[in-house]
Amino acid sequence: MTDSRVLTNNGLASVLAELPGRISSRWLGVVPAVFAAALAVSPAHAAAETAAPAGAPVLRLAQAAPEEEPAGEAEVVPVPAEEQPAEAAETPGEEPAAETLAEDGAAEAAGESPAVEGLPGFPPILRSEADMPETVRRTWMGLRDVARRGDIEALRPLIDAQPVPPAFAFDEIDEPILYLKSLSGDPEGREILAILLEVLESGFVLADPDTPEAMYLWPYFARYPLEALTPEQMVEMFTLLTAGDYQDMLSYGAYIFFRVGISPDGTWQFFVAGD
Repeated sequence: MTDSRVLTNNGLASVLAELPGRISSRWLGVVPAVFAAALAVSPAHAAAETAAPAGAPVLRLAQAAPEEEPAGEAEVVPVPAEEQPAEAAETPGEEPAAETLAEDGAAEAAGESPAVEGLPGFPPILRSEADMPETVRRTWMGLRDVARRGDIEALRPLIDAQPVPPAFAFDEIDEPILYLKSLSGDPEGREILAILLEVLESGFVLADPDTPEAMYLWPYFARYPLEALTPEQMVEMFTLLTAGDYQDMLSYGAYIFFRVGISPDGTWQFFVAGD
């Protein structure tokens, strides 16, 4: 697969021996089956406005002062003169602030994306439906809606609608729904749907853009170095994993829990875990 690093079975097996005591009971029914399957496979502007009026009162004082007035009296006048530029400086300072707030509000109302999030050399982290093309958004919404309903059988029409069945393992699967149920900790497959929902609602990336392998990939952890995640990103990751899972994946060198891939044309490519 193009979305993660390849791990050898020997390297995977060495860490699996330590997993039983460390995997959260939350995914206790899912993780062992997953890994078993893997083994099988501007300040300058403000300063300019403040400085401009400072010179103005000096000029006005020089023009208004009678020539015969002593120099000592001219020095007393700057007190009211300084009050005038202070008022003039506040007025232009307030207007840009109001304009900025209005622009910010308009940007939020328009649904514009915030500043680019991510690490240099890695794809930007995306978080909004607006970051998806319509083809991808339709497929994403279909998967999300099924996961929310809690009926794993409702995945079948989505699977059948794909030009090629999505991958659920690194071996060929004859009956995807039965296979997903076998990974779930409950017989109805609702635990695996909960994982699917959490993955789909996480941040994502456009991996390998401008190539035939371009793919919208959830979660973005699958393409980011785990050791470089920020504290906020770590908290986000722990909605999917436990701290023990994270340490295990650090030893692998990659995120290997469940991930979803959708091609730019809207084709659902995979919902898979492992490497």
